[in-house]
Formats: sequence, structure tokens, C-alpha cells
Amino acid sequence: MSYDLIVAGGMVITARKSARRDVCVRGGRIARVGKTTKRSRAWAKRVVDASGCLVFPGAVDSHVHLALSIGPGMRTADDFDTGTQAAAAGGVTTIIDYTTPKPGQRPLSAFRDRRKEADWQVHTDYSLHNVLIGWDPSWREDLKSLVKQGTPSVKLFTIYADRGWQADDGMMYQVMETCRDLGIVVCVHAENDSLIKLHTSRTLKLPRDRRPNALGLALARPPLVEAEAAARTILLAESTGARLHLVHLSTRRAAELVGKARRMGLPVSGETCPQYLALSQKLLDQEDGNLWGCCPPLRGSDDRDGLGKAVKQGFLSAVTTDHCTFTRKQKNTWGGDFLKIPYGLPGLETSLAVTYTLGPARGNIPVNHWVKIHTEGPARLFGLYPQKGVLQRGSDADIVVWDPQASRSIRAEDLQTKCDWNPYAGMQLSGIARHVFLRGIEVAKDSRFIGPGGEGRFVPRLASKAPKGRNT
Repeated sequence: MSYDLIVAGGMVITARKSARRDVCVRGGRIARVGKTTKRSRAWAKRVVDASGCLVFPGAVDSHVHLALSIGPGMRTADDFDTGTQAAAAGGVTTIIDYTTPKPGQRPLSAFRDRRKEADWQVHTDYSLHNVLIGWDPSWREDLKSLVKQGTPSVKLFTIYADRGWQADDGMMYQVMETCRDLGIVVCVHAENDSLIKLHTSRTLKLPRDRRPNALGLALARPPLVEAEAAARTILLAESTGARLHLVHLSTRRAAELVGKARRMGLPVSGETCPQYLALSQKLLDQEDGNLWGCCPPLRGSDDRDGLGKAVKQGFLSAVTTDHCTFTRKQKNTWGGDFLKIPYGLPGLETSLAVTYTLGPARGNIPVNHWVKIHTEGPARLFGLYPQKGVLQRGSDADIVVWDPQASRSIRAEDLQTKCDWNPYAGMQLSGIARHVFLRGIEVAKDSRFIGPGGEGRFVPRLASKAPKGRNT
């Protein structure tokens, strides 16, 4: 029987080993990984020459925000259409976005609304985390139904009390108990709201000629804000036995706390983002520093270097983007008030190139570990493995052919996203996605989206056991 596609002659990279192999695809799934004969190639419908390239699973970005409204007249530049085109161009074939419940809306209703919004326009596969705004014990039934429908994860915030989004410790404890029993991962945005208010008030009391512009965002959210909330949340997870995942960690201390918890065998995991590995809070202290405003804010070199070490040591299980795009015009609505900056940075299209440049290209981490934190790591965390995140027989044929010798200088006008600026503009990045396949369908070539349309699907996820220890 012939193959639909053979990706031939490349170095196949997994989380544990590398070998020159051919990847054979039939019916949208991996049929075989190994050496093929000339006869097999002759009978294949298509053969892609991957000589000199790395071949690995399509990346899984488990933290993105597309078509997100943050208030009247303010919605992210990228929706599910443009955002997933950008993802595919960068080598990301699966994303996990979030539900966007209205005040008082039940989780199951919010999930259905979000699927109606996304299903018809995605160009990659996708899933959803269920955001909980408030808590009612009757919602347990909703969560049971959501597990059956393939979304065994929730999201809580320890901040945004002024918006009514904050989960206090009592609510978080109850949610964790419920999620423990149902096999649901509890994702938490961990920052201390009270400390943010204190440092914000102190920053605003500075004389106008000494008051920072966008840098005020970082001064109002010092590293302690994240580290304290992370420690407290880990203690609650330890007490309840819930599986905890800390999102977009920006500080060395928080990452070390996750590493310590994992060494203790606690069901705790964490992620960081390319911006916290590559960029500095000094960018906020410039004329257009508001463009780099995100939450948590960019940090100094101690935290940036510490996060790099945490990734290398295996303390963090995934690198995600927290992709949340606003145009220059939208960002400039801040009017000089750092409290009014629309938080978020683009990242889907550049994440692999940024981390490849910082990691394998500079010899800072092995290429296998780089692949793991973008593929198998997040796939295992959120119940997508082995359908996603691995190249093995029966898995979805999500394949990236990566040219490690290529180099390019980032320009916003060259990218697929609708965002008209880029935080990495001018940086020389190593590596490019030559070919990107989603279930055997080519959706991007040379970092340009070429998909036929209608490729993406909602992917149900499995409730899975919590990771134990740093090496899982």
C-alpha cells in the first residue's frame, strides 16, 4: 500500500533521541517512521526532501488569546482566522485558547459559545481551557460534562478583583477539590493583587517629573508579586491534591518554586514564554515602551537568565506564547497611563524561531529538549499525547520540517499576524519552518500560510494523571 506523503532524509527529533529517518503518512496519521526504499518513494503520492533539516512534531501552544475582547471597542487584532494562520506559518499546529464567560455565565454555556466562534475559521487544530469567573457548587456538573467533551482544564486568576475575576483562596480551594476528583488541570495566573495595588499606589505618588511611563507597569508588579502568589497556590494544590499548572511565569523565583514542588513529587507544572526569555524590561523605559506592555511585565536580567536555567533544568514543562495582539493604534490608547495599556504581545508566529535562536543555535539547550518543551511537554500536560506532540505510528501527521541553517531578520510587515508591529523586530533569528503539515495537509511553506482552508478541528483532550517530578 502506498503512502500519501513521505518526508524523507531529515533528522527526526524526539524528546529523547535524534535519528535520520523518513516519516510516512497515510490517511492523516503517521504510518511509519524509519528508512524507506526507492520503490516506496516512487509509489508515494508526494515526497518532500528534508535533507539537512530537522523533522519534528507540530508545536503545541497551550496558551493563546484569539478574538479576545478586553472592554468596549477593544478586541485583539488576531481572531481565530488570522491567529491560526500565523500559528501555522511558525510551525504551531495545535493551540489551546480560553473560553470567555460573561459575569455569571455557567462554564458549559461559555464553552459552547466559544466553540461556535472558533470552529468555522481555525486553520490549526485547537482546544479550550475553561475560564471560571466565580464559583457555584452546581458548576461541578458542568465540569463533569466538559471533561466528557474533551476539555479537562480550568483557568483561575488571583488578580483582577476590580473586574470581578479574582479567585480568592477559599474559592480556589473549592475549585481544586472539585477538579482533583474529576481529573481536571487547574491553570492559575498567579500574582498577588494586594501587593500590586500597594506598589501601584506608590508609583502613582511619585512627582510627575519622576514618574515612569510604561516602566511603571514593571514597578507596580515587582517579582515578589508573582513569587508569593505562586508559592501560595502551590501550597493549596499540595493540600488538596489537585493538579496545578502555573501559566506565563516571568520570574526566576516562581520557576524555582515549581522545580522544588516537582522534585517533591507534587502534581505541579509551569510554563514560561519567549518574551520572558528574550526581552528586557528596559524596553518599557523608552518612548514607545507601551508597545511592550504585557502581564506579567517584562523583567530584568536576573529573572531572564534564571528562567533560561529553569527551562534547561527541566523545572518548566512547556514554552507557550500568551499570544495576545494589539495594533499600535490600540496600544497607543494608553494616553501615558501605564494602567491603561492593553496587555499582550504577539508570539505565535515567532516562538519557535526565538527559542531555537536562544537555545540550540547558541548551544544553551539540546535540540531534543527544545523540541520537547514545544511539543511533547504541553501535549502530555493537557491530555493531547500521543495524538499530538510525537511522531509515532498512529499519531496525527502534524510535521514541521525545520531548516536550522536559515536566518532572517524579523520585520512586522513580513508576518501573517494582523498586528502591525513585532516585539522582536530587527532581531536576527536562526531557523525557519520550510514545511508545516497538519494531519498530512501542507498548511505552511517557508513561513507563509498556504493552507487550503477548513483544515482546523476541535480536538478533544483526555483527563490524565499529574506529572510527578522534574523528569516526567
